[in-house]
Amino acid sequence: MTALAQVTIESSFVGVMGILDDDADLAKAVRLQLEDAGIKTVIANLDDIPTIERAIDWVGSNTQALICDVQLNHQHGGVDYNGAALMSSVIDKCSIPGVLTTGFKDDVGMLVRPYRHRVPVLVSRDETEEPDILIAGVDVCREEIAHGRASNRETYRVPLYVEKASLADGVALDARVGGWSRKASIRFPASMLGEKYDDMAVATGIVGRVFFARVNLGAEHENDLFFEDPEPDLVDPSDLKLHFEADEQ
Repeated sequence: MTALAQVTIESSFVGVMGILDDDADLAKAVRLQLEDAGIKTVIANLDDIPTIERAIDWVGSNTQALICDVQLNHQHGGVDYNGAALMSSVIDKCSIPGVLTTGFKDDVGMLVRPYRHRVPVLVSRDETEEPDILIAGVDVCREEIAHGRASNRETYRVPLYVEKASLADGVALDARVGGWSRKASIRFPASMLGEKYDDMAVATGIVGRVFFARVNLGAEHENDLFFEDPEPDLVDPSDLKLHFEADEQ
């Protein structure tokens, strides 16, 4: 899911890494791996942080970095937020770096993509077995907080062609990204284009249309792709003079 396995960073991280996961055994495994690498850790008790506001306060008060799973309520029904929303808020409001983890590929489109513009590092469950990947991921995130996005996360205004509407934990849209080197479509909640599209009939009505947004065309994989600042006007693709050409202005 990430190229961090090839990243070699001499980490200067000092502090405590918080771990949020609804799977207690996996949280303990991550803690042991990080502590073996010399990193201090603390595992959050999800019973104490049922809301995102309390979770943000806990992270800000107890940690200098965060390892957080996407689905925090998969095995814990008392949590009313997902890890992507929390990680985005922690990075944006607290300037605390972190790594988002997931064991489910389908999480990326509907749960992660709305927050991916603020969350630079997403790794698979398998990669959490490598503490070097988690430590490198925290450093990548910290670098973005301090100095801005790396080249593979810079965005360009491009058209996105809506190919499909479906139901997948909500109303989902699939769109092909103009100017991106890969041919795969990306999935995202239809509500990212406006709350009115969170209705299957309305969303189906824009299949075949094009909207413009800013996309990180340097992403190597679909999981790393995000868009931001979608423009409200949708257009017919036949009205475009150049189809799927990047506009850097």
